[in-house]
Amino acid sequence: MKPALRTICIGAMACALAAGSAADTRAQQTKSVKKVQAPRCSAGATTRLVRYKVERGEALPAAIPKPLTRKPGDAARGLEAAADPGKGNCLACHSIAKALAKADQSDPQSVRTYGNHGEVGPPLNGVGGRYTPGELRMIVVDPKQAFPDAETVMPAYHARKGVKDVVARCRNQVMLGAQTVEDIVAFLEELK
Repeated sequence: MKPALRTICIGAMACALAAGSAADTRAQQTKSVKKVQAPRCSAGATTRLVRYKVERGEALPAAIPKPLTRKPGDAARGLEAAADPGKGNCLACHSIAKALAKADQSDPQSVRTYGNHGEVGPPLNGVGGRYTPGELRMIVVDPKQAFPDAETVMPAYHARKGVKDVVARCRNQVMLGAQTVEDIVAFLEELK
């Protein structure tokens, strides 16, 4: 992997992990001193890893055909998670026309949230038409299984293996909970 590419990936993961931690720390400072807790790793991180079965996909060698949760994914929440640096942070590496369309040029916060897109990964426009929901789920959960021959820098958002250089308080956590994964998959399905 090229050093610059590795730096971008590590930087994006660090931002995702640090963003939630900083927000939690600020919120805790406003609470009573008696209830001080260790900050969470990110807004989406959890210690709960949901079990899933990997099967062969239609277009990819691996897919997770069954949802990780009983509750269906919500595409609107999926877009918010994809744009949130403390959760999916998909826009750090991918361009998504649907997210860019939400950037209101008269609102600086909106532009910061939806208007900045990376070019490290491929554009995600049309991804819902190229892959099945099970394949999209596999890509989010563990992209190295979805693309075993590719040198992807995309992190595994719902897996614990293959994660390096994680701060002690964040070890044994997954970056995104199962419901957030399902929300992102619902959003990606709409990108046809």
